[in-house]
Amino acid sequence: MNLASVEKKSDVSPAVLLAQKLIKQKSLSGQEKPVVQICIQEASKLGFDKASSDKMGNFIGKIKVGDGKGKKVVLSGHLDTVNADPSHWDPKTPPHGAAIKDNRLYGRGASDMKGAFAAMFCAAASLKSLDPKKFSGEIYVVGTVVEELFEGVCFLEALKKIHPDHIIIGEASECRLNIAQRGRGEIAISSFGRSTHASVGRTTVNPIEQVASVIEAFHVWYRSEAVPLLGKRNIVPTDIKIPVGGGGGVDGRGGNSTVPNRLDLTYDVRTLPGDTEESILQLVRGNLEPVISQAKKLSAAFQEPLIEYAKDECTTYTGVRIKQNKFAPAWQTSPDAEIVVKAKRGLQKAKIPVEIGAYSFCTDGSAVVKYRGLYPDKECQIIGFGPSLECMAHITNEYIEISQMQKAFQGYAAIVSELLR
Repeated sequence: MNLASVEKKSDVSPAVLLAQKLIKQKSLSGQEKPVVQICIQEASKLGFDKASSDKMGNFIGKIKVGDGKGKKVVLSGHLDTVNADPSHWDPKTPPHGAAIKDNRLYGRGASDMKGAFAAMFCAAASLKSLDPKKFSGEIYVVGTVVEELFEGVCFLEALKKIHPDHIIIGEASECRLNIAQRGRGEIAISSFGRSTHASVGRTTVNPIEQVASVIEAFHVWYRSEAVPLLGKRNIVPTDIKIPVGGGGGVDGRGGNSTVPNRLDLTYDVRTLPGDTEESILQLVRGNLEPVISQAKKLSAAFQEPLIEYAKDECTTYTGVRIKQNKFAPAWQTSPDAEIVVKAKRGLQKAKIPVEIGAYSFCTDGSAVVKYRGLYPDKECQIIGFGPSLECMAHITNEYIEISQMQKAFQGYAAIVSELLR
């Protein structure tokens, strides 16, 4: 069968049905086993050559095309979702009802990103019958776990097993061809002081006032360079709290006329290609140096703030415990790279307009940076292409346009076939 025959079979209804099955099954991070089992069952029905899960719990499905000696192409999407409170959703389109209304598929994960995953899953299956005289290689469909907590961590384990030549991340891009993505880091800054009665006024070291100076330091002094597509590096305060035991009040968290002895401030940093864990930490410390120097001059009792990465932890449904710094690197692919050139050619053949873009949020694609560090001798190229809008992720009454799923289905088939030609 040739590519034209595959394109004629591009009925998206099987993908919509699969997406509905996935949406109906709740799959919070660390609780994805039921949806992975659904994927394994569906892969068997659709003729995948192999379908299983790895030690992290990722679904990995394999399809051999022709003699299988060509490129290895990975189509990847995450299977976990954030939570949803049904009381806040329209009762006609509940979070796990997978209802279709006005040509939209509703439900938690519809846009982020079970709709896209179903489209790539079924598109990959449609390519099994490509003409073996013209096409060769292996297609891997990877459904990752705990992406909502750790972008790229579990995906990296799949990459280490597959060693692909090309990766297509299916996160929402409005079916644009994304060739870059900002990364993210979460920095925790703890300021310290002397817990005392507020009646002493400003004669004590007050961590709240220190934090005000920290925020002002970034606002006044920090300026990021801008890079094409991705723009500037963002550094934004996202959380502030007095920890239990850090202040007065009945719960030990503040109030009750008491200056606290500690305050924790969190910054979200949206990183650019080339940024590393250490370089971002040095950037933050460098911008705070004027604040720290001034505070030392004002008070001998001043204690330097603790500046470190926030950490998160979870256990996958397979029992693997993950605990690490909250940092995921950015990536960027050259417009002249083979994967970009061939993806553009495939989309053009499928009569899908080609528009180059970039992700503003973080994705599992961050794994490719660490993968390249582990295997510098292996060339592994990456792009993003997926249905729907970035802003649809995590919202109440989340949905995906079925027309976008149709377009993505055709796009995946066109891109992957060109990479295997």
